[in-house]
Amino acid sequence: MANSWFRVWTDMVNDPKWRTIARVSKQKIGDVLGVYMHMLTLAANATERGRTEGFNDEDIATALDIDTEQVTAIREAMQGRVLDDDRLTGWEKRQPQREDGSADRGRSFRERKAAEKQAQAAISSASERTRTQPNATERQIREEEIREELTPSTPDGVDVASGAGNPVAQVEKSICPHQDIIALYHEVLPQCPRVRDWTPARATQLRARWNEDESRQNLGYWRRFFEYVATCDFLVGKQAGGGRPFMADLEWLTKSSNFTKVRERKYE
Repeated sequence: MANSWFRVWTDMVNDPKWRTIARVSKQKIGDVLGVYMHMLTLAANATERGRTEGFNDEDIATALDIDTEQVTAIREAMQGRVLDDDRLTGWEKRQPQREDGSADRGRSFRERKAAEKQAQAAISSASERTRTQPNATERQIREEEIREELTPSTPDGVDVASGAGNPVAQVEKSICPHQDIIALYHEVLPQCPRVRDWTPARATQLRARWNEDESRQNLGYWRRFFEYVATCDFLVGKQAGGGRPFMADLEWLTKSSNFTKVRERKYE
């Protein structure tokens, strides 16, 4: 195949599912990741991309210098987690049909810059109408909210210029109550790491979860969400598994992929 590239997500090595697979298969996390990388390579070159065509436990064991039984145990533990029979789950979501060319990247860059200028103009206009000046952190979060309305992010993190409608009016319809949600997180999950610096990037992440569904746009939903997290031993550090226990913080919980998996009850 002429184009044999494939993508891995930036937080892949820290994904907690590798701990689960390692625990179930009784193998090292490094060996689990090694097997998965071989699967990705095969899936990228398969006749039908996404399938682990040609995967052979013995061959992979030889490549990784481990026993065939270890590879078999890892592959079986991956079923239902990252494998569906011989297909890698999530392949279509993470792997594009093609890579954008330089012309596409240049056009995207110009559109993003134009959207940023429009956002700055909207921010200036909103500031003139504001009677009281918010503190620096709140002002920065508000600016990020306006920018997000102009350049919303797709699940893959690609900025898409919008500019439709009045961005300031759209933001004011449903402002995400960051501090109230943080207070709920501290109240319901006191054992989890405290929020000490609520950066604009973290605020954007929480606001995205708030705006994705109208049912989430109330504090009752977030209290119930945190109360459910408190029942998941793995997320609150109650499952050491022979190593340092994992403990979710608010930034981790509101990351799109993690938030979805918690809602799908994959950490029970």
